[in-house]
Amino acid sequence: MKNKLQQMILTTVLFVISVFFFYWLFDSFVLLTIFIELLTILVASYLIFFDQRNATSKFAWLFAMLMLPYVGLLLFLLLGRNQQKRRFSATQKKNHQQLERHLAQLFSNQEHWIAKEQTLSKELYHLSGNAALRGNVLTSLSDGEQAFQQLLSDVRQAKHHIHLFYFIYKADETGNELAELLKEKVAQGIEVRLMYDGVGSFHLPFEWLDQLRAAGIEVRPYDLVNSPLLSTRLNWRNHRKMVVIDGETAHMGGMNLGNEYRSITDKFSYWRDTNLRIKGPAALEVQGVFLNDWIYFEQEENAAAFFTDQTTVYFPTTFTEQEEDENCQILFGGPYDKERIIHDAFMDVIGKATKSIKIASPYFVPDEESLSTLRRAARSGIRVQIIIPGKGDRALSYFGNTSFIDSLLTAGIDVYFYDKEAFLHAKYMIIDDQLATIGSTNFDMRSFYLNHEISAFIYGPSKTVATIVDQFNEDLSKSERVTQKQRAKRSISQRVKEKLSAFFSPLL
Repeated sequence: MKNKLQQMILTTVLFVISVFFFYWLFDSFVLLTIFIELLTILVASYLIFFDQRNATSKFAWLFAMLMLPYVGLLLFLLLGRNQQKRRFSATQKKNHQQLERHLAQLFSNQEHWIAKEQTLSKELYHLSGNAALRGNVLTSLSDGEQAFQQLLSDVRQAKHHIHLFYFIYKADETGNELAELLKEKVAQGIEVRLMYDGVGSFHLPFEWLDQLRAAGIEVRPYDLVNSPLLSTRLNWRNHRKMVVIDGETAHMGGMNLGNEYRSITDKFSYWRDTNLRIKGPAALEVQGVFLNDWIYFEQEENAAAFFTDQTTVYFPTTFTEQEEDENCQILFGGPYDKERIIHDAFMDVIGKATKSIKIASPYFVPDEESLSTLRRAARSGIRVQIIIPGKGDRALSYFGNTSFIDSLLTAGIDVYFYDKEAFLHAKYMIIDDQLATIGSTNFDMRSFYLNHEISAFIYGPSKTVATIVDQFNEDLSKSERVTQKQRAKRSISQRVKEKLSAFFSPLL
């Protein structure tokens, strides 16, 4: 078989066949049905009385189990488990703590890196533990081809190591071009570590991965899912996209590795995305995020020590003299954290807006708190503008987006559909034209609660923030403003799709 996806499909088919065979072979299937219904009641009772998730999510799961007998229960067992109950070994925790202590000490020893000017960055520091760092050269890359060529250029300059993590890595022309360059770098003696999400990159062929390993590239899946029956973490994915080169240069944002991100696609006329190139101290924060992902699922005692003992090459503290001095704060979080770090940071900066809030997101499915925060800001006189795709990549996500439009419009929020022949995949936000965020984080419940994400908070006034503001204005020029009159004319079919998508969005 070509890849894990084919294995998973085969396993599912065999399971379904086995169930039907069992029902046919035994005439006691009524007892089995009663058992499954009792199990559903027990699971529902646990969900109501003991599970800590929010009430909206609980209600959606209960409705799914009620309206989709058996299927709803199976989906909950596969996708709905409480991610914070996952158990990690003492070795895993020790490695994580060792890396965290090393990074904390590193930044403590470089106090001149800490940006102390912004009050807001101090608030986010208390929320996340990560300070805003000064002395960075930042480049906002709003075109996929431009971003990819810049990545290739930086990879060619690597002198010691290249670290890559992608939620989606495809073995197409784009993925192969980068893979061949990575093989060349390994042949030059450069360390290359490539990590990919076990579900997002399901399609990667075994043979292709084996070729990378044979060339000397360290390849590792993040939470590989072998089958739908054996996985306990199918729904908790690592959605980050980041590359770190020699600990000095980092790339992060919304772009995965595949042809469509360079607009090589028949489905859309153009793929609009945004990445951020970082050169300077903030790249070390991205390095820390990558290494945390790399070592967290290892069982070796010295997994973290391998990197912390070689601090001069993995965590350099001297950078070439920078012509620019921009402040950047890297925040990251995931489903295993006790607090929703990026979600809370978004709410904090939105709550501090005094003039304007500008958001572009391909998947806009806010929870109750974030929706209320945006509505309250608009109703208090702050101009709120939100750009979402005019054409979706998936029906469920598209109608999930549009299901919130009425609630936004009634609060005075301006909503825009991006070019209906293209696809908006950029994930960025601007507050008062003075602060901007770029990252892997969508403005949706999956990014806020279920995914591992990373976002950069850039503080202005700065050239990069001004560039991102210009990019938003350009995106607006390619967008159509949604009106309540247009909404009133939508079909019954669309209204039903929106209602269903909104209802089930807490499960996604």
